[in-house]
Amino acid sequence: MQADLERKVGDLANSEMLVMDESATVAQAAKAMKKKDSSSVFVSRTGTKEPIGIITERDILYRVVAESLGPFKTTLKEVMSAPLITIDYSATLRDAILLMRKERIRRLPVKRNGQVVGLVTLLSVTGNIPSKSIEAGQVEATRGNDGLVCPYCGSGFESKQDLSKHIDRLHIGSGLLEGDLRQI
Repeated sequence: MQADLERKVGDLANSEMLVMDESATVAQAAKAMKKKDSSSVFVSRTGTKEPIGIITERDILYRVVAESLGPFKTTLKEVMSAPLITIDYSATLRDAILLMRKERIRRLPVKRNGQVVGLVTLLSVTGNIPSKSIEAGQVEATRGNDGLVCPYCGSGFESKQDLSKHIDRLHIGSGLLEGDLRQI
């Protein structure tokens, strides 16, 4: 268990990153995300490839659709999350989980020698820790016989997609990540 939490973030970083210019529209990003089967896009300054922000499926839903902004007129620069909160390639999974919880994010760009080289997600990190617990229960979840268990409240789920939707809706969407929120 402890050894799993001490694994390096770089071991799990997905290096297949979708990067788009800040002047691209949300509609263009959504099409690219669908084509690449990606749940997020890094946003770069015009003329560079170095990410300065990120936009996720959830951002598109909450910041564009729910706010009645036109996806064909709204640029990524207008709705991206910036500046990027990043983690070093050599950091541990424990560090990644704690940083994501502290910042209330589910995606964490991984940097090596000052450059973004990949991305880890909360699900990719916690899904790669068999017992999924950190000291004093800071992040606790298990994979039981009947599926996955939420690292925040202990609710059980049959699939990673169901767990992801639950975390988005209940923990991230509510702005609360502490305690058992099932009674809310």
